[in-house]
Amino acid sequence: MVLVLGLLLLANAFAGGQGDAGKKSLKIGKIPITMQANYHQAHVKHLIAYAKEKYNADVTVIDGEFSTEASVKGVETFIAQGVNGILLHSLDEKVNDQMVKAARKAKIPIVTFYIPTFSRLVPHLQINEAETSFQMGKVAALKWREWYPNKPIKIGVIDYLTVEIVQKHRTGPFIAGVLSVDPTAQVVSKLEGSANVQKAMAAMQDMLQAHPEVNLVYGANADHALGALAALENAGRGKAVNGKCLTEIVIGTDATEGELAKLYNPSSSFKITQGLQPRVNAIAEMDLLYNCITGAQNPDAWIQIDTFNKFISYWDTPIEEAQKFIEDQYFTKLDLKSAASK
Repeated sequence: MVLVLGLLLLANAFAGGQGDAGKKSLKIGKIPITMQANYHQAHVKHLIAYAKEKYNADVTVIDGEFSTEASVKGVETFIAQGVNGILLHSLDEKVNDQMVKAARKAKIPIVTFYIPTFSRLVPHLQINEAETSFQMGKVAALKWREWYPNKPIKIGVIDYLTVEIVQKHRTGPFIAGVLSVDPTAQVVSKLEGSANVQKAMAAMQDMLQAHPEVNLVYGANADHALGALAALENAGRGKAVNGKCLTEIVIGTDATEGELAKLYNPSSSFKITQGLQPRVNAIAEMDLLYNCITGAQNPDAWIQIDTFNKFISYWDTPIEEAQKFIEDQYFTKLDLKSAASK
């Protein structure tokens, strides 16, 4: 594979280029999976601030562009720059293996985030989302059964279909949560939402054409959920009355401003999400990498450190609690009460 060969040649050229934590300023390379999503924008912002404050480290960011090719080029760039450490969030576990091997051959510590190496080569930070995903499915099914006991549950998903970790931590547990309440519930459609609202919206439009009976709609991230909701609204759906959904319940993941403004609107059918915590994750990621740089953590030993999401629903989570969450995690100045009333 050409990309892999390039990495290995570069690693040979820069072997021995690892810096140490005793220098005045550490140089850290960060590759987020995409910079389009609000979550990753907030994560990077927290990371840059925390790394500088806690470790006097300067962070350079290269957008992974939701592409293994872009991530490989990013790792190549950071190896060539001789950074002290790399933080990697990329799509493909097997390609992650090759990027990690190249970085380690150059004696640069590297830590993976959310999607690990296939061979479990280096320390990894994992958002353990299965519990909250299951909870979201269970709560959605219970509400639907409470409101419409004679209407069978039909699940539709806007998803990252080929990303195994999303199926393991988000979509799979969500569906399992629904089935724990109603074993007769059916998944009628799962469509690719890709990495933006427009593609998710188009996918939901296709789903409605083929399966208008869908009544639990899960979006695997904020863009997927908000795109699905926009398509529902354009079709005259997506509505609720005093928090009671009329034609479907929309469930998301991320708990961004856009999601929460809809979630707390009593007239919207978007009612459940799980809040990823960019501040928590950025701190844990940087701490783990720093330990690898200093030798407190073996940079060539697999270890998984877990962080967790926050369950948020219209019925169970006070809006004041959600307000504090987005202020702490997403740098927001949005007044949720005001936004939800529009």
